Amino acid sequence: MTNGIIKRRKTTDFAQIHNQVLQNLTDIRTIGLIAHLMSMPADWAIKKTHLYSKFGRGPVTTAIAELEKNNYWVHITYRDGKKNLHYYQISDSAFTAAEVSEMIKEVSEAGYKITHISESFLHLITTSSPCLTNGEEEASSSVDFLKSKMDCPNSTVENKQLLNKEKQRNKKQINNHQTNIVNLQATPNPFFECEQFEQALTTACHALYSQYAPGRWSKNSWHTLIDTFVKETVEAEKHNQIPIPNISAYAEAAIRNMTHAFDQKTARLAINKNIPTRPVPFYNWLINEVEDSN
Repeated sequence: MTNGIIKRRKTTDFAQIHNQVLQNLTDIRTIGLIAHLMSMPADWAIKKTHLYSKFGRGPVTTAIAELEKNNYWVHITYRDGKKNLHYYQISDSAFTAAEVSEMIKEVSEAGYKITHISESFLHLITTSSPCLTNGEEEASSSVDFLKSKMDCPNSTVENKQLLNKEKQRNKKQINNHQTNIVNLQATPNPFFECEQFEQALTTACHALYSQYAPGRWSKNSWHTLIDTFVKETVEAEKHNQIPIPNISAYAEAAIRNMTHAFDQKTARLAINKNIPTRPVPFYNWLINEVEDSN
């Protein structure tokens, strides 16, 4: 007997995957992920959280990175008000620039502002994105306004200097649009995406371990505490409310509150139970009973 591959003819419940994608990919985790996704119906909504829960964050992140690098996966992030939304597409044939341009057009025509796209297709945003056109129009309108102000009889040298500065600022804005693909004002997004926020908040919390954990929580208890806190924060969509520079301060404020509650619960804080001029019964809400001040 010899080793071999047995192929059985399927007429129902089977997935067709191009041989090239399976043979070109180098990581078995990537092959497994694309095989799993290609077995789903065409209208199945891709959600990273679902994939994480099924296969684990690490393997899925590694697999997506290889698929994206080889143009089998396209990720577009766009804004709906204050929310970051994600648009994923996967194929067993590499996406072409024309196909991705259609995706960009679809998102833009729906009225959304694209803030990020897979690196292989960044050039499509810089050359064709409606956001770029709008940004240029906005910049030129500002210059026109200042120019009309400068041309009026009461114009001054200061107005001319202001116009020159405005022209330089708008030129810089347009250049930023072409390189960073951010927003209409060409300023970087002040908020992390959900996954980046989760990692940054976790890191910021663990950096405070030596300051707040000793004498209060064991290492395992600390990790459980932080995991729960981060999960609840992410579920509350705080990543759209906490700017990147404020994440560390937010983490420390939250841990201080946890520490204070823990210390009160374990009677670590010395509580003054007397008013200097008039002793009164003291109500300790932590144990929900009235203690006599004497």
